[in-house]
Amino acid sequence: MQLIAVRNILVFLFVACFFFFPRLQTVFISLAFFITFFTGEFAGFKKLVIQNPISWVFIAFFTLGLISLLWTDNMPAGWKGIEIKFSFIAFSLFLPLIFNSKNFNFSRVINVLTVSSLVYVVLSFGRAIYIYSQTGNFSGLLGSTLGFRLFQEGPFVHPTYVSFYFLTLILIWGKNLIEGKKNLFTSSVIGKIVLLLTFFLFVFFSSSKAGLLVMGIVVIMLLALFAKREKKIIQAIGFFVFFLIVAVVGIYNTNLKVKFEQAYIEFSDPNLQPDANLKSTGARIWIWKATNEIIKENPVIGVGLGDTRDELKIKYKEMGIKSLEDSELDSHQQFLQTFATLGIIGLISLSLIFIIILVIGWRQKIFLLIGIGLIYLLFGLTESMLETQAGVVFFTFFVFFFAANNNRLNNTSNE
Repeated sequence: MQLIAVRNILVFLFVACFFFFPRLQTVFISLAFFITFFTGEFAGFKKLVIQNPISWVFIAFFTLGLISLLWTDNMPAGWKGIEIKFSFIAFSLFLPLIFNSKNFNFSRVINVLTVSSLVYVVLSFGRAIYIYSQTGNFSGLLGSTLGFRLFQEGPFVHPTYVSFYFLTLILIWGKNLIEGKKNLFTSSVIGKIVLLLTFFLFVFFSSSKAGLLVMGIVVIMLLALFAKREKKIIQAIGFFVFFLIVAVVGIYNTNLKVKFEQAYIEFSDPNLQPDANLKSTGARIWIWKATNEIIKENPVIGVGLGDTRDELKIKYKEMGIKSLEDSELDSHQQFLQTFATLGIIGLISLSLIFIIILVIGWRQKIFLLIGIGLIYLLFGLTESMLETQAGVVFFTFFVFFFAANNNRLNNTSNE
C-alpha cells in the first residue's frame, strides 16, 4: 500500500511538470513505472495491456519508427526521434495498470493539472505585465512571448501545445459544469465558470491560430453535450452565437486580425512564390509541397525517422525556398510528416491510432476520450504534434487516463 501511495505521488508530480519543468517528468514517471514492478499490479497485464487496442496501436506506431532506423542515415536524429516517441511503448505497458488500481485518485490528477495551469497563467501574465511596464511593448502579452519557464528550462512551451493543454482542461471542466459534478478542484458553479473563462482567455492570448480554430470545435462539442443532456437546443445555439460574436470582436480588435488576414492571403494566392517573404501559413504551404515531393520519391517505407528534416532541407534548396534553407523545421503536418518518414504503412498506423481512440470513445460513450482524440487530430493538420516531447507525452498520458475508467473520474464514491 505504501509503495502504491508513493507511486501515485510520483504520477501527480509528473502531471504538475507539464507546464514548468518537462525534464523532471522523465524522472518522476520512470520511478513510478519502476515501483509498479513491486506492487503486484502486473497480475492484470494480459487483460489491461495485451487486450487493450490502444496499447496495440501505440506500440505498433513506435515499432515502425524503430524499424525505420534500418534505412536511416542520420542515426543521432533517429535515436532522438525514438526518445521522443518512447512514451508510446512505455505508457502502453504501465499506465493501464496504474489507472486500474483502486487506490489511484483520478480526480487528483485533474486537480494537480488545474492548479499547475493556474499558476502558469498567473506567472505568465505577471511576467508579461512586468515587461510591459518596463518597455511599453504590448506584444509581451501575446503569442510565443507569453509564458514562464522554471529554472531557465529551455524556451517556453510553444503556444500551440499550451493551447492544446488548456483546451483539454476546457473539455474537462466544461463537461464537469454541464453534469454538475462536485468531486474536483471546485464544486461551485461560479468557480467552474471562472476557470473556463481563464482557460479561454489564455488560449486567446496565446495567439495560436490552430488553437483558436479548435477552440470553436471544443465549444461546439460542449454545447452539443449540453443540448443532449438538458434538451435545450435553442439555448445551446444561443450560447454558440454569443461565443462567436465575442471571438470575432476579440480577433478584430487585436493583432490576430492581421495574422488571420495574412493567412488567408497566403493560402488563397495561387501565385505564391517560394522566395517570397513567407509568414506562418505561407511557409507551411511550401513545407507541405516539399514534404509531398519526399513522399512521391519514398511512398512505401519513407526516408526513416532520422532523415526527414535533412531531406526537407534538400528540397527547400531545390525548390528555391530561401527563407527555409537553413531551418530545421519539420513538415508541420503530422500526417504528411509520418507519410514522409514511415511511408504508407506509417500513415495507416497513425490513422489507426485516431480511429481506435474515436471508436472506443464513441462505443463506450467516453466524451473526454473523443474530445482529446478529435482536437489532437485537428491540431495535427497544421502541426507535427508527435515530433516533440510536449506533444507525445501529454497525448499518450491523457488518452490512457480518459480511456481507463470514465465512470471513476466522475464518481466520488471511488475516490
